[in-house]
Amino acid sequence: MAIAEMRKVLLTGEKELREKVIKKLREKGIFQPLLLKIEKTPEFFQFPKIETTSLQDVLNKLEQAINFLGKFEEKKKFDLGLFPNKVVVNPQDYSEWVKNFKWDNVCQKCRSLEKEMERIKEETNSLKEEYINLLPWKKISFPLNKLKTSKYLDFQLTILPSETKTSLLELTKKQTCYAWIMGEVTRKVYVLLIFLKEERSRVEEIIHQVRGEKINLREDLATSIRLEQIKDQGTQLKNERKKILNTAKNTTQEKIKLMTVYDHFYDLFKERKVYSNSAISKYTFYLEGWIKKEDIPALKNTLKNFAEIEIIIKKPEGKEKSQVPVALSNHKIFKPFELITELYGLPRYMEIDPTPFMAPFFALFFALCLTDGGYGVLMVFLSFLIPRKVQVGEAGKKLFSLLFISGLVTIVVGTVTGGIFGIHLQQVPAFLAPLRKLALLNPMQEPMVFLVIALAVGIVHLLLGIALKMVDNIKKGKIGAALLDQFSWIILIIGLLMVVAPYGRGFFSEQATSNTTTELPLSLSPSEFMILWKQMLIYSKVGLVLAISGIIVLFLFSGRKSKRIGKRLAKGVYEVYGIMQLFADILSYSRLLALGLATSVIATVVNTIAGMAGGIPILGPIAIVCILILGHMGNLLINALSAFIHTARLQFVEFFTKFYESGGQRFDPLKSEGKYTVIREIVR
Repeated sequence: MAIAEMRKVLLTGEKELREKVIKKLREKGIFQPLLLKIEKTPEFFQFPKIETTSLQDVLNKLEQAINFLGKFEEKKKFDLGLFPNKVVVNPQDYSEWVKNFKWDNVCQKCRSLEKEMERIKEETNSLKEEYINLLPWKKISFPLNKLKTSKYLDFQLTILPSETKTSLLELTKKQTCYAWIMGEVTRKVYVLLIFLKEERSRVEEIIHQVRGEKINLREDLATSIRLEQIKDQGTQLKNERKKILNTAKNTTQEKIKLMTVYDHFYDLFKERKVYSNSAISKYTFYLEGWIKKEDIPALKNTLKNFAEIEIIIKKPEGKEKSQVPVALSNHKIFKPFELITELYGLPRYMEIDPTPFMAPFFALFFALCLTDGGYGVLMVFLSFLIPRKVQVGEAGKKLFSLLFISGLVTIVVGTVTGGIFGIHLQQVPAFLAPLRKLALLNPMQEPMVFLVIALAVGIVHLLLGIALKMVDNIKKGKIGAALLDQFSWIILIIGLLMVVAPYGRGFFSEQATSNTTTELPLSLSPSEFMILWKQMLIYSKVGLVLAISGIIVLFLFSGRKSKRIGKRLAKGVYEVYGIMQLFADILSYSRLLALGLATSVIATVVNTIAGMAGGIPILGPIAIVCILILGHMGNLLINALSAFIHTARLQFVEFFTKFYESGGQRFDPLKSEGKYTVIREIVR
């Protein structure tokens, strides 16, 4: 069964056993607690208010410390960045760290280090800004307030555009004013104006005329001295930062312990949430949840030592079925393709799981997009190797298993189409001549044949989707919908295929068959229709009858739920018009041809460029190897990504829409599943 059969479990027993029972359920990981509704719970039961704020605060502290220390790890374990990278911890270490590790001291230390780093960062930025502002005035080697000690002199710092520099000099010559040019940076001139106090108003007019900006600097210290002080302070801050970095790097050895303690408290937090979802009376507790039918014996075995616990198991019925969580349960060969179903959305409990029906088509479509046996071998090798060298998690294992299976199918399709790293099997040396018999088709030379294959597979794909909806309706007792909606489309499609089959064979072979008329009448008058009817093959006549029957049924019964005749006929017309959408859906599968040819063409181009590079003196062989490796790996990565995306699109848009709605909730049992760690024995 593709969707695991679920059962509702009601647990009740002595109140003192509640925590022990929930802990046992978490350790086993097969029971998903259900949020109880007050109105549906007996009156003598109450819902206790469980305090979780302190635990949440602890988790926040630990997470902040873990994230902080993660910035200073020197040797980070390589991962793809797509999947959670969990650390394996021994059960003995887990128990030791949970009991004795002073995690709060480490968290406090991390917070202090982080605050110090923020302080240093802010002070460094402030010094940098001050240094940049003072640098143009570095020629001022005396405190500016010395100018103010004079009875007659005054000063003003100003910045003005380069184009007004000449005007300033000319205007100041006419006044009792000295313009000391400090420097010119990025078309701005930095000037110290020294003048008589009674001339300030006139000097300010001059500044305004030359579009100057008045600047105020620290007056009690020479700018040149302040710049040196900033350098010294910056050096001091750098040294402080180095010490903090060294301390942080030395503290990173505590990160694994922090992660272990985090997961321990996270498990406690999940337990506390379950406590709040359970109801208690003066002497008993009451808890509901979901469990797989196959795990019922394991549940009974887990709670066998609690004789005071009553276990009631119910089969979901009626409206309750819409609330049942979903756990996919497919054969191991289909298991990796659950990833594609999950990307779209899980099926509802009483809905068809599309995974086993979608899986063969996904692998085949993926292979048709690559059409190169060499790339299939590479994909199989990489998909086998990467999960064993890189930690990828459960989702990553599914992805690489999916690519492994698709790679195997690609090897077969690539061999049939004769492509091995852009080299067609017909071009292999004479001693490999037996391999030439394996190539049945060359997509580059026979693209129309390849297109027919792609469209034919697409039609089967669409028919399967419609048939699944029909079967689903039959199971639900909707016989009328199955016959009038889905079966009518099936006979319509099959009928159209039977009608166009002889014309299609003539078109793709570029010649008409002896029994087929290649010219169709422009008007279908009764006499011309009879001529055409007589010329049609027997199976085409049968197909025409089926197609017309399907159209009539769709036209008459698509709007059967409407009470108004006009609305019924309008819906019938709209449904028949859906034939155009059907043609569009079928043509969508032509992307398999486009991507397959793209892969082959690029692979051939890579080989051609590598051959041209062989003429380079001395470096020719090295260039050939580099171009072949980089070119084919790049082609594989780009086209494998395109194949994945477009193949998934064909499932989501063309296939799933025919029968699948999704919207199911994932079965999420209470279990000891750490965010950062995995607890198991480490084989040394």
